[in-house]
Amino acid sequence: MQAAEFLLEHMSRTLYDPVDPRALGSLDTTLRAHVNGEIYRFAGKATLGRFRREPLRWCGILRDPVTGVRFHPDRWSPRVDHRDGPYFFASDSTAGVFKRDPERYAIHRDY
Repeated sequence: MQAAEFLLEHMSRTLYDPVDPRALGSLDTTLRAHVNGEIYRFAGKATLGRFRREPLRWCGILRDPVTGVRFHPDRWSPRVDHRDGPYFFASDSTAGVFKRDPERYAIHRDY
C-alpha cells in the first residue's frame, strides 16, 4: 500500500474527486466509475453515487470512441450503456456504429 500512498501524494492533481474537487479520489476499485472508457475516482460512496446519477454534470469533455472527436456531451448526446459504464457520442451515427460492434470501440482501462 505504500506505493499507492506515493502515487496519491505525487499525482494528486490528476486524482481529485470530480464531484468534490477538495477531496482526493481513492485508488480503491469500488470507488471508481467509467464514462467513455475514462476512469473517474472518488473520495467516497456519496460522491460516486452523485456522479453515477448525473455523469454528464461531472465528466467534462469526452472523446467519441468511434471517431476520436472530443466533445462536451449534453443531455441530447446519444448514450449507450455498456458493461463498464455509459458511452456518450458526438452523433447518432457514431452511436449506431458502436452498437453494431461495441467490443471494437469500447475502451477498457484497468488502472
